Amino acid sequence: MDYSPSHSLVAYRLKRLSFACIQAIHQNRKQLKDQLLMAPEEATASTTILLQTLFLFLDPKLPWACKAVGYLMQRNVFFLFREVILMVKENISAGGSFGKIYTLERVLALMISHVGQSTCVCSNVDSQWSFSSQILTIPFIWQLFPYLKVVFASWRLTLHYTNKMVLCVQNHASLLPTDISNKFPVYACLLGNILETAGAALSQPDCSFEMAMDLAAVTTFLLDALPPIKSSSRESPTVAEDDMIIGDEIEEIVLDSNLEQQITNAIDSCFLLQLTNVLFGGISAACDPHNEGPDDKEVAAITAACAFLHVTFNTLPLERIMTVLAYRTELVPVLWNFIKRCHHNQKWSPLPERFSYLLGDAPGWLLPLAVFCPVYKHMLMIVDNEEFYEQEKPLSLKDVRCLIVILRQALWQLLWVIPSVHPTYGKSISNTSAHKRQLVETIQNRVGTVVSELLSQLQDWNNRRQFTPPSDFHADGVNDFFISQAAVEGSKAHDILKQAPFLIPFTSRVKIFTSQLASVRQRHGAHGVFTRNRFRIRRDHILEDAYNQMSQLSEEDLRGLIRVTFVNEFGVEEAGIDGGGIFKDFMENITRAAFDVQYGLFKGTADHLLYPNPGSGMIHEQHLQFFHFLGTLLAKAMFEGILVDIPFATFFLSKLKQKYNYLNDLPSLDPELYRHLIFLKHYKGDISGLELYFVIVNNEYGEQTEEELLPGGKNIRVTNENVITFIHLVSNHRLNFQIRQQSSHFLRGFQQLMQKDWIDMFNEHELQLLISGSLDSLDVDDLRCHTNYAGGYHSEHYVIDMFWEVLKSFSLENQKKFLKFVTGCSRGPLLGFKYLEPLFCIQRAAGSASEEALDRLPTSATCMNLLKLPPYRSKEQLEAKLMYAINADAGFDLS
Repeated sequence: MDYSPSHSLVAYRLKRLSFACIQAIHQNRKQLKDQLLMAPEEATASTTILLQTLFLFLDPKLPWACKAVGYLMQRNVFFLFREVILMVKENISAGGSFGKIYTLERVLALMISHVGQSTCVCSNVDSQWSFSSQILTIPFIWQLFPYLKVVFASWRLTLHYTNKMVLCVQNHASLLPTDISNKFPVYACLLGNILETAGAALSQPDCSFEMAMDLAAVTTFLLDALPPIKSSSRESPTVAEDDMIIGDEIEEIVLDSNLEQQITNAIDSCFLLQLTNVLFGGISAACDPHNEGPDDKEVAAITAACAFLHVTFNTLPLERIMTVLAYRTELVPVLWNFIKRCHHNQKWSPLPERFSYLLGDAPGWLLPLAVFCPVYKHMLMIVDNEEFYEQEKPLSLKDVRCLIVILRQALWQLLWVIPSVHPTYGKSISNTSAHKRQLVETIQNRVGTVVSELLSQLQDWNNRRQFTPPSDFHADGVNDFFISQAAVEGSKAHDILKQAPFLIPFTSRVKIFTSQLASVRQRHGAHGVFTRNRFRIRRDHILEDAYNQMSQLSEEDLRGLIRVTFVNEFGVEEAGIDGGGIFKDFMENITRAAFDVQYGLFKGTADHLLYPNPGSGMIHEQHLQFFHFLGTLLAKAMFEGILVDIPFATFFLSKLKQKYNYLNDLPSLDPELYRHLIFLKHYKGDISGLELYFVIVNNEYGEQTEEELLPGGKNIRVTNENVITFIHLVSNHRLNFQIRQQSSHFLRGFQQLMQKDWIDMFNEHELQLLISGSLDSLDVDDLRCHTNYAGGYHSEHYVIDMFWEVLKSFSLENQKKFLKFVTGCSRGPLLGFKYLEPLFCIQRAAGSASEEALDRLPTSATCMNLLKLPPYRSKEQLEAKLMYAINADAGFDLS
């Protein structure tokens, strides 16, 4: 009744008695396990009496409460509670207490509520024996004690305990208890339990910025310690499994599936929205980039968000979180504004101390780019052409140009300037220098990959409709030394060529490509003196004859020389020995015939670009074998450096690169269908009223067929909720599914001669240039600069002057005919006539001094790229004779 005179003795006795209650339960936990989970009303049980006594003693209204709690904490009471809870854990149903609050749960709630209060004067407890280390590391603790979860989720308690964890978890991870089993690592259990309550804490209106920072720091550290959680649709990992470098002592960790589920379910759209809202609160997404750089709070917020999301991207399935980050948070505009200002001011602030373990002294732009690039890349896969080009969403075209420069510079730093890094995996929570180095190398490789992917995607957008010069994608440091190294297999420059070819100018890549082809041709052309394969081709049956003879060749034979003899319509062999020129003529003629839309294997778009005919099987029974043959034919032309006039649709060229086509590629195939789909995408009314279903109608040669886009699609109506899925399924059907067999067989034939890494050096626009050369007019001046003369002709000769004037006056069509007449191919070398082998030559025709000889026509030797030109006396005569010769269509009989 009178506490004051004897308060010391009373407090001492109560502290001892409180601890004795817990100790008694702990020491007898095996015998009492069936009594431990009881409510206060079940007062006859001895455990209930002991726990209820403890609960009464710790009432915060009583004057000794603080001393009693402090005493218990100093005696590692949470360790005792942990062992008691683990003893009875298997007896507790997964559903918890169904509204019944256990006395043990009430005691724990009372203790954790006491600590951290403003009136509390308890001394700090050793982190190893704290509530966080001992209780929050018990698997699914909130399923056991749902009332305790509600108490802990108040933002003040979450703030207190996460702050304590920030101080200890990075440097004292070894202080956590021993794992219960391999499937339940304590750090994973701690992460799951923290994340499960984090959403509730963040959603409270008075939740503080500091708490969000601490929460991000703790969960980032624990997430980084997790092994990657697999998903059937997860994006490809940064590093191939064959390239992983894993320490001998690190073994694969497989989490319990329910524990994985607890973690992945907690990082949902609501949690991501709450976390970014609290962190980015007060940060503008539209600051003037010319202002001073970000302040400390903005740097801290950006770093916290990026660090958490970076390890999340490396651990969890990306498809679950990308859409919400892209469209429901301010992540992209806030991050872009931050990146732009830092770039403009040439100042990237160092990481806050709590995140420094991730990167150490690595560049400050690594983390922001690691997060910005994959999220923005995800947005680009969903926006349509009107949004990107006209509405300039999600970034203005001016900003996109700036972004390209930033990404290009960052990628060049990572791949060429910064010392070489090796992709490593295998995570550990020990804070060693080796682990720090591994973290830095991992993020550098990750950023190198995502930046490469985003720049490649932006280059695709620029190829569809140019908004920036192609040179903006070229690295500033590419010089002659780099180019020479890039051709060497295994060199650092060669690795860059494979990962980010757009950093290197197109002309340099073409030189590397042609040198690789020349090297292979030389190896396969040196096996014998005589040509092994000679084709006899009827001009009026060129496709059938070529198919029958070329299809019999092995890959080895295809790489070797092939010589052709033409047979004219009368069955007579044409004059001329094939030294290469006749073969060029053959390749040009057969590709023109095989890819002609009249033959039925290919169709033309509205822009007269070619793609496989989806109905080819209705015309040719062996259509797939023909596609294989045509793939080989195209590869042979490229292999021999012969340009052919075959304008392919971009979405089909993607198949040569084994890429997938999306909605934004649809205009190149069917502009009208694209407009209809975009209308649906932006339709403001009730789409279900349009009576659309998940089916598509195919119409080939007047025969209509219906195909379901999803199983049971005939019964699935298109609504406002699923219209985006419908749009992408329609695009996929037209661009990928309909021509999958034709494209697959074409690719197999193509890859008989063209290695994948050769083709990967070029984007689709550049591939078309490799196949056909430039569509611009023939550069007569370039040809003149690289011409040799013989037989008395020289560059100043009056006949030569007349000749160049006449050729320059020709139409493009006649210029191409002239080039075919002299070289066997209507297109010049890709990089200019200085690369024509052998060099173009004009020779005075033999015996051309007489009047009779001047009536002769010009002739050519295509294997020598040689024009034999009589010395005509007037420009009119020269023009008439030359026009007749190039339009005679006499094959090689005109010689």
